[in-house]
Amino acid sequence: MTTSEEVRNLQASEVQPAEITTATTEGGEKPRRRFNSKHLSILPNACTSMNLICGYLSIVMTSQGEFLSAGWLILLANIFDILDGRLARLTSVESRFGAELDSLADLVSFGVSPAFLVYTRYLSHDRFFGLIISSIFVICGALRLARFNVTPHSKQDVFVGLPIPAGAGIIATMTIFELQFFNFMRIPAIVIPFVVAITSFLMVSTIEYPAMKKTPQTSGKRKLVVALLLLALVVNPPMTLFFLTWGFALYGLTFSLLRNTVSLLRRLRKKPQSETHE
Repeated sequence: MTTSEEVRNLQASEVQPAEITTATTEGGEKPRRRFNSKHLSILPNACTSMNLICGYLSIVMTSQGEFLSAGWLILLANIFDILDGRLARLTSVESRFGAELDSLADLVSFGVSPAFLVYTRYLSHDRFFGLIISSIFVICGALRLARFNVTPHSKQDVFVGLPIPAGAGIIATMTIFELQFFNFMRIPAIVIPFVVAITSFLMVSTIEYPAMKKTPQTSGKRKLVVALLLLALVVNPPMTLFFLTWGFALYGLTFSLLRNTVSLLRRLRKKPQSETHE
């Protein structure tokens, strides 16, 4: 899953003012102005701004009781978040300003907006408890963003902790899935606080998640996966997005538990052997 963290990987330094150069032809024609390609920084920044607007509109929809629209707006913010990374890579734009703008937009769209949605939709019956749980989500999201901004970028193709757009996707798809399939399935109210708390923990954890960046070795597989996902989205968007976001979150958690279990078993096996040699 591509996330806003790839944007900040690309936007590591200040954009210098665009250079304007002149060229004069042999015939003495008037000089032509040639603008530096860094003017194209407006494209990824525009997508980041749309990300922020979607987050704000989601909050407005939630306040009016339009929970389904609010959930879809969070997912739309995810799309703009992916696009600004792709455009930043395509135009080779590096901007510290863009990185900071992206972090602020992410906090609103993927931190405040889903927290307000889950509180209003599921937790408002117990105001004090609901405010605590939803506030934890916002705080963990902010800590996730801050930690990423000050941590040196890993050489491995992984993210440390669940990316905040994926965390917001869990809340949004949970709401969309329930409203779209209300007659078939309703998530028990007692489960909601655990979902929010576990998602918050995953964002600030050290569990590794695949960044799934494009490489020559994986480009063919990625095309096949993308094609299958697009087909599934056309057939059934709510269910596809639900299993995609939840599966991604559970993927890192499951493999982390397996690695820790295997490591523990190896240590337990080595311990009796060392005692026998003594």
